[in-house]
Amino acid sequence: MISFLTYKRNMKKLIIFLVTLMTVLGLSYAPKVYKYDPATGLWQRVNRDVSEVVTVLPPLSGISNSPISSVLEGSIVVQPSNNLQTQSLGSITTKAGQWYYYIEYQIKTDTDKSYYGVIAGQNYNIGTTTVWNNGSNIYIKFELIGGWVAPESHLNLTDQTPTGNQSPGLFPYKRTYSPAVTEDEYIVSYVDSGFQIGQKVYILLHMSVKKNAQQETAWSGGEPPSDVCINISHTGSLWYVRKPGKYMASAFEITVNTSHSVVVSFSNFDNLQPQGGIGVETINIFYAFNDELSSNFEWIAAPDLNNRFVTLNPGSSSLNFYQLVDLKTQSSGIYKNVGTITFTLQNTKVYIDRK
Repeated sequence: MISFLTYKRNMKKLIIFLVTLMTVLGLSYAPKVYKYDPATGLWQRVNRDVSEVVTVLPPLSGISNSPISSVLEGSIVVQPSNNLQTQSLGSITTKAGQWYYYIEYQIKTDTDKSYYGVIAGQNYNIGTTTVWNNGSNIYIKFELIGGWVAPESHLNLTDQTPTGNQSPGLFPYKRTYSPAVTEDEYIVSYVDSGFQIGQKVYILLHMSVKKNAQQETAWSGGEPPSDVCINISHTGSLWYVRKPGKYMASAFEITVNTSHSVVVSFSNFDNLQPQGGIGVETINIFYAFNDELSSNFEWIAAPDLNNRFVTLNPGSSSLNFYQLVDLKTQSSGIYKNVGTITFTLQNTKVYIDRK
C-alpha cells in the first residue's frame, strides 16, 4: 500500500509517499541468496535447498495531482497541477499584448544550481530550467515534462532588465531540433560576453513547444514544477530458510527521478517476530544500501534503521536495498515484520535565486 499526501502552505509544497515493506520468514525466486562463510570472510551463493527468497508483492505505480491512497503497480509519478493561477516574478506582458518570462541570475563564486520553471502559453508550467556557472561559463539547461517537446529554442543574455517586445528569432543563440527534444543545455562564456562574477545577468530563453496537436510559445522563468517518479521493484519478500547461518539477498531496488531533493526515511522496522506455531524467539534482521555485492556492507540492525534517513539529490538516483537474516537455533515457524519507507519531496523554498 502506498499513501501519499500533498498540501500547500504559504506557496510551499511538500509531497510524502509511504511505502509498506513486508518481510516474512518461513522456516522450512527471484533474488539470489548468499550465505556468510566465517572461515573466508566472504559471501557465497547457496542453492534453493538451503535458502531462497520469493518476491511476493508487485511493483508500484501511479499518477496523481491530489491527495490519494491506493494500491499501485509499476511506478509512481506525482505532479501537482501545471495550471498557473497567478504570474510569477520575472513575467512581463507588454502593451502590444506580448508576454514573456525572464530569469534574473547573479553570477556566483561557486557552482550551486538555481532552478526555475518553463512557462508555456502563459498558463502551463511544463518543465524546469537549471542555471549555474563556473569561473568562465554559464550553463542553462531546460527539461520538459508531461509529454511536451521543443522543436526549437532561442537564448539571449543581457545586463539590462528586459522591457518591451522581444524577438526570439533575433537572439544570438538559437537551435532547431529534429526530432524535437525534451531537454537541451546551452553553455555560454560569460567572460567573453563581458560579464563577471557578482554581476546580474538577465536570461531570456524562448522555446517553441508542442504536445500532440497543441503548440505553444514557452519561456523560462518563474518557479519550477514539483514532480517525482519512484520505481520500486517490489514491496515484499518471502524467505524460506532451512539451515542456520547468516543469509543475505537483495530485498528490492528503488529508482527515483525528481525535480527536487527527496528524503527517504524509515519507520516501524524491527526484527522478525513469531506469528504463532512453536516459534517463540525473534530473528535478527539487518539492512544495508550498496551498489553491488560486497563484503564491506554497513549492516544496520532493523530497529536502528528507524533513526536513519537518506537524501537524494535532484535528478536520477538508485538505491539497492539488501537484507541479512541471522538464523540461529530458533524453532520452525513463520516470522514477520512490516516496515514503512517514507519518500518526502522537498520543495520548501522559492527556487528563484535573486542574490
